[in-house]
Amino acid sequence: MLKQFIYGKLDAKAHLQLFKTLLLVSNTAALIIYSALHLIFFDFPFETVDELMILRKLFLTASSFAAAISLLLLVADAVDYFSKFRKVIVFPTYVKAFSVAVVALIVFLSACSSQVSVGIKKDFNTGLSSSYSNMEPEKVFLVMNNEVLNHTDIPLGESFLLVNDGIKGMQVKNVKVTIGCSLQITDSIGKILLSEKDLFAGHDIFDEKDAKMLKCTVSTGESMKWEEKYNVAVNFWDKNGNGKIENKVTIRMIDLP
Repeated sequence: MLKQFIYGKLDAKAHLQLFKTLLLVSNTAALIIYSALHLIFFDFPFETVDELMILRKLFLTASSFAAAISLLLLVADAVDYFSKFRKVIVFPTYVKAFSVAVVALIVFLSACSSQVSVGIKKDFNTGLSSSYSNMEPEKVFLVMNNEVLNHTDIPLGESFLLVNDGIKGMQVKNVKVTIGCSLQITDSIGKILLSEKDLFAGHDIFDEKDAKMLKCTVSTGESMKWEEKYNVAVNFWDKNGNGKIENKVTIRMIDLP
């Protein structure tokens, strides 16, 4: 089929078959990438709504890429046909193929850059996972007593910080950003011990330069027990846009060392 295109012999049926082939290959590649990410982050609790949104955008990008390539090939053949019909200068076949490849690459990169920033960051030392959309942290980690933790053993009664650093993508208005922060702690059977809808309420406006690092203080207390595990969920969201970061980690209560 590629040989047919280079020599200008693609007919309508061949163009349709080419589009179907590109559509299948592009979407299959997208599905393989999606599956590979799930294998890497197999222990991350994915949300159904977010997964459907990611899949929709992934297949839309793949299908758009296939359609763009097919359209470019069709236009190139049409231009070549009319050029020969009118007996004007015809570009060499390698120029034709190279031009389509370059334009296709530009279309693909543009499609990728226009998609919503969606992904996952993980601290493999603590198991802290952060899924993000339109608001991306460079790294995520836990801090206690001014030290970055490489474990999740927390002495009962102590507090620690859940940190998202190097954040980009927030919507800025008058050099300010407006951020919300929720906190929920549940035990191993799902019982809610603490639920705060917005810890930043009333003081949620920050200078843009001061909002590159978002922190949430998580306190432990009497409702918890030694050697028990607890699930901590901290969500940050952009009140000026639709960006969000969802952090999840499981901690274990220990006695004071």
